[in-house]
Amino acid sequence: MKSKTVRFSSVRLLSFLIGATVLLAACSGSGGGASVQPSNNVRQPLSTAMLNGAPGFVNGAGFTVYVFDADLASPGHSVCNATCATVWPALAPPTMSLPASWTAITRSDNTMQLAYNGRPLYTFTLDKSPGSTSGDGVTAFGGMWHIARPLASSASPGPSPTSMPSGY
Repeated sequence: MKSKTVRFSSVRLLSFLIGATVLLAACSGSGGGASVQPSNNVRQPLSTAMLNGAPGFVNGAGFTVYVFDADLASPGHSVCNATCATVWPALAPPTMSLPASWTAITRSDNTMQLAYNGRPLYTFTLDKSPGSTSGDGVTAFGGMWHIARPLASSASPGPSPTSMPSGY
């Protein structure tokens, strides 16, 4: 299987991140036409949508939510900091009380991050539109990234691994 490499310059990355921040701020209200609410009566902090053939979590704007394999070494803690966190922003927890599978963890910078079954959750700045899954299978910052999925779903095989230079 051939893996693809994502490369970009620092100036291009900075320009993209500024644009993505403005876009995300403008889209921070409710939305996400591709997402559906879980069917049980307990309000869940995230919606689900069909992503690469199986249910996966999406944020309020419909963007795919990811987990990072490198976080498995330290359950309940995020190891994605500094530059990693600019490419893979931590998902902030909602202000509502959280159901049993969901927690709010404290990051190394003392901000809060939403976690599902102890796994910190992230979005990917290179996802261009709601429902995009370009971060699934990416290897970057010391581990592989995957779509965050409800435990009851059976994940289909993901795309071939994608790597990013570890310096980004």
